[in-house]
Amino acid sequence: MPSCEKCWKDAGYIAHSKMTSKAEEYYKLVEQRDRDGETCSPEEQAGTEATICPVCERKTVHQYAKVCMACGLPLFFHSKTGEKE
Repeated sequence: MPSCEKCWKDAGYIAHSKMTSKAEEYYKLVEQRDRDGETCSPEEQAGTEATICPVCERKTVHQYAKVCMACGLPLFFHSKTGEKE
């Protein structure tokens, strides 16, 4: 599964303020949110440059990985039938 863009951005702020690794802070942040039962929406996970999923009709296609964060299908599978295009 692709990274959560909201958490990746938040980890960048934390890493900058603490002078630590962004990847390390991302891992800690996701671990803490999982432990606390906090989740980001599929739209937040997909990032600010996400695109609209033709199946879900939500802006949830991950901006880099091109996978819908709501239904999980890779972009090349998206069609009204769910079959490979």
